[in-house]
Amino acid sequence: MQLTANPTDASLNAKLAIDAQAVGDLRARLAKDPKGAAREVAGQFEKMFLDMVMKSMRDATPKFDELESSTVGMFQSMYDQQLSQNMTSGAGRGLGLADLIAAQIERMNNPDSLQVMQRSPARGSWGGNTAASVAAKLAAPVAAVAGDAGEFIGDIGQSALAAAQSLGLSPHLMLAHAALESGWGKKPIVDAQGNNSHNLFGIKAGRGWEGKTTDITTTEFVDGVAQKRVERFRVYNSYAEAFADYARLLSSRYGDAVQAGADAKVFGKELQAGGYATDPAYADKLARVAEHPALKAYKAA
Repeated sequence: MQLTANPTDASLNAKLAIDAQAVGDLRARLAKDPKGAAREVAGQFEKMFLDMVMKSMRDATPKFDELESSTVGMFQSMYDQQLSQNMTSGAGRGLGLADLIAAQIERMNNPDSLQVMQRSPARGSWGGNTAASVAAKLAAPVAAVAGDAGEFIGDIGQSALAAAQSLGLSPHLMLAHAALESGWGKKPIVDAQGNNSHNLFGIKAGRGWEGKTTDITTTEFVDGVAQKRVERFRVYNSYAEAFADYARLLSSRYGDAVQAGADAKVFGKELQAGGYATDPAYADKLARVAEHPALKAYKAA
C-alpha cells in the first residue's frame, strides 16, 4: 500500500505513486496528529482499492500484441498506479470511500466504542480490535462502491454460499463462474417472453431435463473455430434453484473441479477438461474473473 505525504499539501498532485520517503512522512504525522493521519491512511486504502480495480480491468483486457513483453506490462502497471494516485489525491477528489474508512478508524481509536463493539459480536459489530476483524469491516464499504459487480453479487451471494457449502467449494469460485457465464448479470439467458431464466451458468437442457427450457443462439468452438448455434437451455424459477441444480451438476459430472477448494486455476482447468465449455481460453478467463475485488470477501467464506 502506497503511503503519500500530507493530502493538504499543494504539491500532492505532483507526487509519484512510488515514493520511498512517504512512509517516513506518515510516521512523523502519526506522532503529531493521529486524527489527521488516520484520514490519510484511509486515503491510502481508497487508492489500494482503485489499484485492484485497475489491475482487474487490465487483466481482463484481451492481449493481441504478439510483441508485448514483460517490460511493457511493467510500464502499464506503473501508469495504472500513477493514474489511481491522481484520481484519489487532492482536495475534493477521490471515490468517497476514504471518508467512510476514516470514520471507522476513528471509531476504532475510541476506547468507549471499542468496549461496546467487543461486547456485542452478535449484533454485527466489529468483534474486537484484531487485524482480521478490522479488515473484514473495511471490506464492507469497498463492496458498497463495487458498482454493477457489487449489485450482482448482492443478488446471488446467499444462494452461492448455500450451494458452495454443500460441496465444500469456495463460494467465490461459483460466483466467478456465474459472472463469467452471465457477463456479471448483464447478459442473462431469457425465455421466449423475454423473462429471466435465472440460468447463470449456461447449463443446457439435455434429454433428462424435465423442466422448462428456452432456445438461445450461443457461440461454440469447433476445432478452435467459433461458430454460432441455437442450443436449448434450462429455465429456473429463482437463482437459488439455479445454484442448487448447478451444485448437483458439479457433484455428478465434475468431481475433480469440486476438489479445487479455493484454487480458481484448478477449478477452471478441471471444468474445461470435463467438457463444460468449448472455448480454449475458458479456464484462463475464469481465473481472471475470480480475482475481481468484489469476490474477495467470499474467498474465505
